[in-house]
Amino acid sequence: MADLTPNALRWLADHHGVISTGMLRRCGVGEVTQRRLLQRGILRTAERGVFTVASSLATFEQRCAVVCARHPAGFITGPSGGKLLGLRRMPPMTAIHVAVHHGVHHLRSAGVRYRQTTTIRGVDRVTRPDGITLASPARLSFDLAADLAPLDLLSAVEQLIELGYVTSDELVAIDRRLGHPARPGSGNFARMLIRLGSRPVGESHPEVALAEALERRGVPIERQSRVVALPNGRSARIDLAVPSVQWGIELDVHPEHRTLEGHARDAARARYLHRAGWQIEQVSERDMDDVEMLADELAALYRLRAQAQSA
Repeated sequence: MADLTPNALRWLADHHGVISTGMLRRCGVGEVTQRRLLQRGILRTAERGVFTVASSLATFEQRCAVVCARHPAGFITGPSGGKLLGLRRMPPMTAIHVAVHHGVHHLRSAGVRYRQTTTIRGVDRVTRPDGITLASPARLSFDLAADLAPLDLLSAVEQLIELGYVTSDELVAIDRRLGHPARPGSGNFARMLIRLGSRPVGESHPEVALAEALERRGVPIERQSRVVALPNGRSARIDLAVPSVQWGIELDVHPEHRTLEGHARDAARARYLHRAGWQIEQVSERDMDDVEMLADELAALYRLRAQAQSA
């Protein structure tokens, strides 16, 4: 790769092996040299005016970087943006979702789904050091409403809030700016904001799903907000709780709960909570296979606890 200048090599190393014609020129690689690199197979044409270096890996991130280099005014959004951020509940996908200005022509790229929009502002885009331009967390939340079922949308947005990427005020603001009956997902997003309210967010999708199911059954559940002082001098935060009757649910759905050490910690914690006067229901990953049946059982246990406490 002797024809690639040090600047071009650094750019390729930092941008998933993706570079545009313009950037090659800025890095000191002229058109004649570019053609020679293509003829030798050192560079490959990925899109019009966008190349990848042959020695690079064809990753999901590289595909996103190619799309961003081809459409510098757009941004990656929808499930593709969610995948880049590691969000839960993203649907299977084969195409890269990219938002571009309405009226952009020649939108025919294999493996790319174009989402034309009349509204793209600076606050809607975040450009990463690797050259990928991603929807801002608030814009991504709104755009995902066109792709996700209501519960999955709620869960993904709660994850964004928990990670500190977006605030409730920012979500309300983007709904005011973009919400419209004719815009896909607007109704889903507005209903999600109502369900979200100002309550604490769930730390996992099972927690969100179970809390929603219990609320539909009239159980006045609290999420991740009840801290209980334990007899050993420590404190415990209960996943889902009804403090008025000292009844709670612990979701043992993370991998650490399946280890011997995890089982031991969970058992000791349950004993301490029992000594503090709490009745704790343990929920396993297998229990979550049928959330509706589980919610029926837990709602019945809650009502028995409430009756016993009031007797």
